[in-house]
Amino acid sequence: MRRFHAKSILVAAIIVAGCSSGTSDDATLDQREEAVAAADTGALTFEEPVQDDVLTKMFQWWNEAYKDPDGFTTEAFAQYFTDDSIMRINGSVRVRGVENLAEHFRNIQANSDKVVINLPFLRSFSSPDGSKIFTYHTIDAEADGKPSKELVMGYAELRDGKISVIEFLSVDGEHEPYASAE
Repeated sequence: MRRFHAKSILVAAIIVAGCSSGTSDDATLDQREEAVAAADTGALTFEEPVQDDVLTKMFQWWNEAYKDPDGFTTEAFAQYFTDDSIMRINGSVRVRGVENLAEHFRNIQANSDKVVINLPFLRSFSSPDGSKIFTYHTIDAEADGKPSKELVMGYAELRDGKISVIEFLSVDGEHEPYASAE
């Protein structure tokens, strides 16, 4: 198993997502215009985990839907995802479209005993224009009586209030508690 330093992954994800967790006097004109546009459109922007962004709401629903044998439907995924959504994990496209999302997660549901996306996220913030949500979170799972833990980091791109792209890096592992100064 490869070990990744969490801070290195965080820095890489921030660069990939093109996100900024704060404002700066050196902000480009484009960044300032994006922030103004976000305010005009009512896009949700935040710098720490929140409970009302579309990604968190989707994962709250997902955790409940996993417990229901009929929970993963195309209609349910369509509440949170665009019809042409893409889910890419570790650089590979795993799923395209809401119909395939439903099928993909029904297969996971059928082949596992437990999957829980732990909320609130360890870290989460939005891009200045609210079009991307960065997250660092953990997943607890069990299959065939064997527990596993994952560290997941990446972002979701939003379009028209729904998730259009999921781009996550996932590794086996457990997150150590943060020190109070982190």
